[in-house]
Amino acid sequence: MKTMLTCVLIFLSVLLASNSCDKNVDEIKVSANLPEPLKIDLRGVETSMIKSDQTFAFKFFSNVFDEEQKDADENFMVSPFSLSMALAMTWNGSDGDTKAAIQNTLGFGNWKDSDLNGYFKKLKDTFEKTDPSTKLTIANSIWTNGNVRILPDFISLNKDYYNATVEAVDFGNTVTVGRINAWAADNTNDLIKSIIEKTSTSDLMYLLNALYFKGIWTSEFDAKNTKKMSFTPEVGTLVKIDMMHQEASFNYTDNENMQVVELPYGNKAFSMMVLLPQKGKKISDVTMALQNEDYWNNLKTKLVKRKVDLFLPKFKTEYSKKLNDILIDMGLEIAFTPGKANFSHMSGKETFISLVKQNTYIATDEVGTEAAAVTAVGIVVTSFPPIDNKVVFKADKPFIYIIQEKSSGSILFMGAVKKF
Repeated sequence: MKTMLTCVLIFLSVLLASNSCDKNVDEIKVSANLPEPLKIDLRGVETSMIKSDQTFAFKFFSNVFDEEQKDADENFMVSPFSLSMALAMTWNGSDGDTKAAIQNTLGFGNWKDSDLNGYFKKLKDTFEKTDPSTKLTIANSIWTNGNVRILPDFISLNKDYYNATVEAVDFGNTVTVGRINAWAADNTNDLIKSIIEKTSTSDLMYLLNALYFKGIWTSEFDAKNTKKMSFTPEVGTLVKIDMMHQEASFNYTDNENMQVVELPYGNKAFSMMVLLPQKGKKISDVTMALQNEDYWNNLKTKLVKRKVDLFLPKFKTEYSKKLNDILIDMGLEIAFTPGKANFSHMSGKETFISLVKQNTYIATDEVGTEAAAVTAVGIVVTSFPPIDNKVVFKADKPFIYIIQEKSSGSILFMGAVKKF
């Protein structure tokens, strides 16, 4: 009897194990058969907006790049998309010359309010749904002074188009800083734990955008192939780093300035473009070239499928930057000037922008990329064909990377790896 019972138990355990294995196989098949990316149907005016958005992204990146070169010249990353969306929400409260300055700085011509807001709503809604294997969340919030009446039209616009949560708080209470920073942490998977350091009773509001991205490479790197290799910075001596390696087919192109390889995530809705300067060129040459009109889009049209012997470092960057001076240099001085700034669609108070700050994070390894950005805007009351031969792409010197949504070309993140 005991022997018979033992046999039954063994049979059941084998049966259960078999069913479990089948279940795992099914799950792998499901994950391998991802749906096609959603194609964003852009109207004529929205196509123009994407091009303008890209121009703003490269100009913004270039300004930060120049500042960093003058300073410690460390690795950095910014999110043009997060900044654009935060400024667009702020724009809804502006009028007159201030409104025109924000619109011109962002590169959005004399387009209607509904066009501009609708553009960001369309991108937000589509980006979050286009690839189920990639986690992308875009969150917006507005924290207002509980002692000041905020105009309802401003609130409703940002709720309707940006799905912004709105909360009236006491900026004189130190607890408020903790609550705002907790919101930033909650919406970036705890990657960015802090965005502001203090608040004041003279603060009218803070407008926040949080962007979180986690993507798995379509073609993952095998960790067994990661080896210590040399990386040569533009300044300083070479160092040994963890260099990932794989040989596979990727979209690739090159020109006199750079090699470009596209590394897709998931169902290829999102990708990282790695821009490696050619021999004799520096990343400053790449940055300068990207500012030429239509340079980036023309370069992307030349991408072709090639077998690439790819070497890419594992890297992680955490970065924080106050953007006031950069935005002033880009044409937004009036919005930062007490007595001249016009945010009359926010409240009945005379106000100006006191702070624009962005904190970012990125980590890239054999599996994929995790990245986040939080942008805060503080408002204060005043008084070509395929070729079969293999190419080698070896990022063993400083390079630039761009994380984009492929259908629209919208740039989510852009950074530079200069040293380790």
